[in-house]
Amino acid sequence: MKIEEKTKLIENAVQDFGKTLHDFRVKKGLSLQDMSEIVSCSPSYVWRIENHRRNPDLDVRLRILEKGLGFTAEDIYEYLKKYLQQNDDVVG
Repeated sequence: MKIEEKTKLIENAVQDFGKTLHDFRVKKGLSLQDMSEIVSCSPSYVWRIENHRRNPDLDVRLRILEKGLGFTAEDIYEYLKKYLQQNDDVVG
């Protein structure tokens, strides 16, 4: 994946995690069951994340990014920087 695509994916994951997960899963042709097995969550939990019914904790987000979306350690670091910055802006 090109650096521009990866940067956009990271930005999208920060802005709308559920949509990013859904779009990636559909693009890869994965069912809810497939993704749930990959990320060790129930299919209903994945569905709820995708449909903004659940806001997963950071540890679940990181597991989904790494195992489900194939983020590298560097990608996760960039995600965390942007995610934490966004949350600091909201809180502060």
